[in-house]
Parts: sequence; C-alpha cells; structure tokens
Amino acid sequence: MRTKGYPGSFASYKMNEELLKYAVENGMIDLSYVQEQIEMNKRKELLEKHPYKTWQGQDGRWYTYLPDVSKKDERRLVKRNDRKKLEDVVASYWKQFGEVHTLKSTFYEWADEKLRYGEIEKNTYDRYETDFHRFFNNGFENTNIKNITEDALEDFIKTTINKKQLTSKAYSGMRTLIIGIFKYAKKHKYSDISIHTFFGDLNLSKKIFAKKVKCVEKEVFTEHEIKAIVKYINGKEMKIRELGILLAIYTGMRPGELSALKQSDIRKNERTIHVQRSEVKYKGSNGKTVISVRDFPKSDAGDRYLLLSDKAYDTVKKILRLNPFGEYLFQDEKTHKRVTENGFNHKLNRICTAVNIPVRTMHKLRKTYGTTLIDHGVSDSIITEQMGHADIKTTRQYYYYSNQSNGEKLEQLNRACIV
Repeated sequence: MRTKGYPGSFASYKMNEELLKYAVENGMIDLSYVQEQIEMNKRKELLEKHPYKTWQGQDGRWYTYLPDVSKKDERRLVKRNDRKKLEDVVASYWKQFGEVHTLKSTFYEWADEKLRYGEIEKNTYDRYETDFHRFFNNGFENTNIKNITEDALEDFIKTTINKKQLTSKAYSGMRTLIIGIFKYAKKHKYSDISIHTFFGDLNLSKKIFAKKVKCVEKEVFTEHEIKAIVKYINGKEMKIRELGILLAIYTGMRPGELSALKQSDIRKNERTIHVQRSEVKYKGSNGKTVISVRDFPKSDAGDRYLLLSDKAYDTVKKILRLNPFGEYLFQDEKTHKRVTENGFNHKLNRICTAVNIPVRTMHKLRKTYGTTLIDHGVSDSIITEQMGHADIKTTRQYYYYSNQSNGEKLEQLNRACIV
C-alpha cells in the first residue's frame, strides 16, 4: 500500500515512524547497535577535523598536539601507548570544546597539510613556524579567524610592518603565511575573506617599509682577501675542508650544495659537476635539529651541470686524490663522515682569523663569485647557469656588490675621463 503525498510529507514521515517502531518491537533492529554506529561516525568526524598531525615516535608511543586552553591556544604534546587511546583523547577533547578556528590553529592545519602532501619540506615547515611566531605574537594569533574582517587584517599588517620595522623582503614572508592561512580558511569555510582579492586591493606605500642598509664589506670578500685566503690554503698541507672552500671560491656553489656532493656527481671527461641535491636542517620529533641530505637542490634552476674552470678542475682532482673512495666528495679524513655546511663555515672562520680579515660565511663566497663573474663581463646566460638562478636579475639584485679596492675603482674612473 502506497502512502499518498510527496516524499517527505507528513504521511510519509508517519509511515516511516510506524515501520521503525514495528522493526524495533519485533527485534528486527538492535537500537544499541544503531547507537554504537552513530557514536562511531561522530568519533570519525571529530578525528578527521583534528588539525594536528599524529605520529608514532621511535619509542613506539603515539603523539599529537592539542590546544592548551590554559595558555591561550598554545599547543601541548599528548602521548599514549597505542593509537586508539590517543584518538580517544583527541575525540574527547573536540567533543568537549567544539571547534574554534583561531588564526594560529588554522596556520597549523594549513602547514601540516602542506607537509603531509609533500608540498613543502620539513625545513620549510620549520621556517614557516618560526616566521609565524615572529609576526603573529601580539595576541592576534588567538583571534577566531571567522571574526577577522578585512579592515582588521589590513590594520594588523600595517601595524606589524611599522612596529617591527619590517623590510619589504621580511614582509613578503609574512604575506606568504597570510595568503596560505586565509586561502585554506576560505576553502574550509572558516572565513569569508578572498585573500587574493584582499591583497589586490591593499595599497602599501614603499615608505612604510624599513630600509636595510647593507655594509658592502660584510657582503663580499675583496679581491685582496680572496687572494689571501687562497694563498693561505695553498701554503699548508691540503685537507678536505680547505679544498672545499677553494672549490666554493672557484664555482660559487651554495654551501648546502657543496656539502651534499657525491663522487658520482663528478663528470671528469666533461669537466662538469652535476649539482642535484642539497643539505637540509629541520627539527625532529624530539625538537632537536636534524641535518640530512635531500635528493634535489634548493630550486628547479639549482639542478645544473656546473662548468669547471681550470682552477676548479685542478681542485676537484686534488679532492679525488685525497678522498678517492668516499660516497660523498667531502668526508672527514678521520671519521669519514660527510662534512656539513657548518663544518665548512667553521673552517672558513678560522682561516679568516688567521689571515686577519673580517669573518664571513661560506654564502659570502658565493656572492663574491657572482660579483666576480659580472665584473669580468661573463655573459648573463653563463652567469645564471653557474649560479643556479632562473633570472640574471636575481644575481644582480642580491649577489652583486663591487669588491674592488678604492685604488682600483679610482683607476677605472681615471681611465673613463678621456677628455
């Protein structure tokens, strides 16, 4: 017998109710089982909305984070002996406190998702986290993101730039986080702000940003200083770290690329080095710094075949004679462990002190190399290939500083005055 009326009508609803009552009374449906399934589905929904990652530590225990309500949304670490017990704690927490998506909790949801899907590396995740605490540390991070208006967001951005004296480069880091957080929030219906439209309408004067005055003497080595370093290294017994510093001088490799080189990267017949990996640093689950090698360089343009000049080629041959069988090109003579970026920096510090010049990092050798190529008229295409830059503008804007002495500069000026 069909019930008259449209689906969903009162008559239809009444019939369904009677059928359910009949089924229960005659033992056709177990209400306790139905209730159990409902609870299981609710639990599943709560766990799926949990914004923090869950992982198993080396001790076999399971870990995650939960907001610490006693500390204004600070995270606290939670651990249990097995996953089910941990998930029980998580489900119980969200059932009790519900969902309030603060700017901070949304940041971690977004960053955790990008890490989980391999969109970012752990070292990038750590940098995002450091930047978040740097920029969003005035209570704004605890605001319910649903309540943040475009006016409030604009006020926060301008106030932060002003109070923290941010340069345009530092602001770009904050902007990256804001875009990521609010794009994620819009997708998950935490916020109505269309962040790309917001930034398209945002008008920031150049005057708002702090001007960072860079001291040229700290950015690059002078030609005289480079000669002093090379003379010092060549005057001593050749060791693996010193040879690494020489190779950096002659190739301009990033220190992380240098320390990650393997024997198999050397193409002796072609006189090239295949730069295809880099050293990375990130925080492990125990909070301690982990240093490892990833199988790709800093950027797509960073994967390159680096041409070896005569001096660079001679340096590579010396390295191979000193370390003919190691997996990595630079391995400590005694421990046979890979020489890290810090290992090269410490050695360069000692050499700078020994030749009585200001201490600078390995990255400054890279800037010096880029400056030298530009000063000697090397073509833009070769410079970008050697430096691993996608565009010559990057080299000229961030890596070029005149490192000639005042005497050399004056000589050039005098030569230019032909009248």
